[in-house]
Amino acid sequence: MTGVVAIAVAAAWSALAADVVWESADAGGGSIVALRTTLLTPGSRPAIVILAGLAASAGLAMAAAVALARGRRLERRMAGELDARYQEITARAAGDVARARLVSWRVGELRTSMQELTGRRDQLIAEMELARRRTAELRALAEDYKRSLAQLQDRLIVLPDVEDELARRRARRKAADPGA
Repeated sequence: MTGVVAIAVAAAWSALAADVVWESADAGGGSIVALRTTLLTPGSRPAIVILAGLAASAGLAMAAAVALARGRRLERRMAGELDARYQEITARAAGDVARARLVSWRVGELRTSMQELTGRRDQLIAEMELARRRTAELRALAEDYKRSLAQLQDRLIVLPDVEDELARRRARRKAADPGA
């Protein structure tokens, strides 16, 4: 709003200065005229210097007003961008904090899982060691049985075949008693 007021004041001043320069140039004779009223008559040379200064002040006023308006607009835009960057940085920082918390929670969870897996691994290693010892014992026992079996086979008594003996007895009985 300040920029609009400054531009309006500068425009009014520029319009007044342009009117003074225009009317003074039409009047001639070195007089300064504003709104169809002769303000003073300093002569040609001082009138030219005064009118040049008046025109320069109008241009300077207009330039200052435009610069003020642009500066205010730029200031508002920069403030908006700064706010947006600050919000972005704040959001990023909040995201980083959330990720850090998630990672720390996950690390704790992974440590617990690792401890459980390590305990299970140790238990399985102990079971495997027990199975290895039992297997070694069973192999040793099997070797002992093989050795004792070889010793027992040396002492083995061979019995006649019972089925053959029964068949011979039946044949003898049938031959002795043909009617039965």
